[in-house]
Amino acid sequence: MTEEKIPLLTKIIFSFGEIGDGVAYQTFTFLIFTFYFTVVKLPILWISGGFIIWSLWNSINDPLIGFLSDKTHTRWGRRYPWLVGATLPLALVMILLWLPPMQISSKEINFIYFLLILFLFDTVYTAFNLNYNALWAELFITTKARSEVGQMRGIFVIIALVLAFILPTIIIEDITNQYAYSYTQSQYIIVGFIAAFVIVISYSIFLKWGARERSEFLKDSKTMPSYFKSLKFTFQNKAFRFFVVAALATWICNGILPTVIPLFATYILGIAETDSILIGVLLLIGFLVGGFSLPLWTKLRQIRGARTTGIIVFGCWAIALLVFCFSFDLISGFITMAFVGFGLGGSIYFYDQCIAEIIDDDEVRHGGRRAGGYYGTISFIIRLSGVINFFMIGLVFSGTEWSTYTPNPGVDVLLGLRFLIGVYPAIVLMIGLICLYFYPIHGKYLEEMKQALKLIHEKKRLT
Repeated sequence: MTEEKIPLLTKIIFSFGEIGDGVAYQTFTFLIFTFYFTVVKLPILWISGGFIIWSLWNSINDPLIGFLSDKTHTRWGRRYPWLVGATLPLALVMILLWLPPMQISSKEINFIYFLLILFLFDTVYTAFNLNYNALWAELFITTKARSEVGQMRGIFVIIALVLAFILPTIIIEDITNQYAYSYTQSQYIIVGFIAAFVIVISYSIFLKWGARERSEFLKDSKTMPSYFKSLKFTFQNKAFRFFVVAALATWICNGILPTVIPLFATYILGIAETDSILIGVLLLIGFLVGGFSLPLWTKLRQIRGARTTGIIVFGCWAIALLVFCFSFDLISGFITMAFVGFGLGGSIYFYDQCIAEIIDDDEVRHGGRRAGGYYGTISFIIRLSGVINFFMIGLVFSGTEWSTYTPNPGVDVLLGLRFLIGVYPAIVLMIGLICLYFYPIHGKYLEEMKQALKLIHEKKRLT
C-alpha cells in the first residue's frame, strides 16, 4: 500500500479510534485518584504506594507487549489481532474501576482491589493503545500524511477529552464527596458504563473501516531481534533518550491537571457542589482552545519540524500553567485556562510526530520496523508520570496535613494545590524543553534519513 492509495475516509476513520482510546485513559486519569481518595477514602500514602507497585508491573508489561506485537505474525497482520482482543476487556474494566467492595470490606481489601484494577486496566489499555499507535507510525509514512492525520487525531482527542471530563461532571453530583451522598458511587459506575459503550462503538468503527496494515512490513516480524536486544537498540537510540524525557514531561502535565483539577476548582476557585458541572466547563475551555490551535501547530510542524514545534509548545505551556495556578476565582480560572489549552493542543499534536521519526530512524539503522517495541518502552516510561505525580501529591498532602481526606482544608493545603497544578508542571516542562533542544532528528540529518527510508521501503515492496 503506497501513501497515495490511502483514502481520506480511511484516514478520518483511523483517527476516530482516538475517541475510544482517549475516553478510556482520560476517564481513568480524571477520576481514579478522586474516587479512591474521597469516596473509598484510602489514605493518600496507600494510593501513592499502589501506583509505585503498579509501575513495577508496567516495567514488565508494557515493553513485553510491544515486543510480542512486533513478533506477531498472522494472516490478519501484526497489530490487528491485539486491537480486536483488547476491545471488550477494556470496556469491562472501565466498569470494574468503580466497584470496590467498600460497603462490606476493610480498607485493606479495598486497597488490594485498587491494585488489581490498576494492573487489569494497564494491561488491556496497553494492548490497544500500543498497537493503535504502532499502526499509525507504520501506515502513514510521509511528513504530509503524518501532519494531516496528526491534526485529525488531535481533533478526535479533543472530542474524547470533552466526553471524559464533561460527562462525569454532569452525572456525578458530588465528585469530591464533600457531602458523602449514598448514591455517589452509583454515579461513578454510570460513568463507567457510558465510557465502556463509547469504547466499544468507536473501536468497532475503527477496526471495521480504519485499521489497515502495510504489506511491506508484515515480514518484519520474522527478522525482529530478541527481547533484550530490542531493548538495547531502543535505548542506544540517541533521539529516543532525549525525547523520552520530553515525553515524560508531557504526560506528567497531562496527568496532574485532570487529577488535581476537581480539588483545585472546588477549594481554590470556589466551585460549589451544586455547580460541579462548572469543573467540566473549565476543562472544556482548555480543550476547545487546544482544538482550535491544532491548525497552527500543524502548520508550524510542516515549516519548522517536530523538534522546534515541541520546544515552542513547552515554553508556552509552562508559562500558561504558572499563570493558571494563581487564578483566584471562577472568571480568572476560565481566562487563564484558555492559555493552558493553547499549550495542551500543541502537546497532543507534536508527541506522536517525534515518535514516528524515531521509529523511522531505527528502521534505517536496523532494517526492521519496531514500532511496537518503541511504543511499549515509551508506554512504560510515561506510566512513570503517574507514579511521579502521586509521589508529589502524597508529599504535598502529607506535608500540609491532608493525608486523609477532609473537606474545607486550611491555607497550607491551598498553597499545595497551587504548587501541584502550576509550579511543579512548569519546572518539569522546562526540563523537557532542554532535552528537546538536543533532540538530533532535524535539519540535514532528517532529510538524509527520509531518503534512506524511501529506498528501504521500495526494496521491501519489491520483495
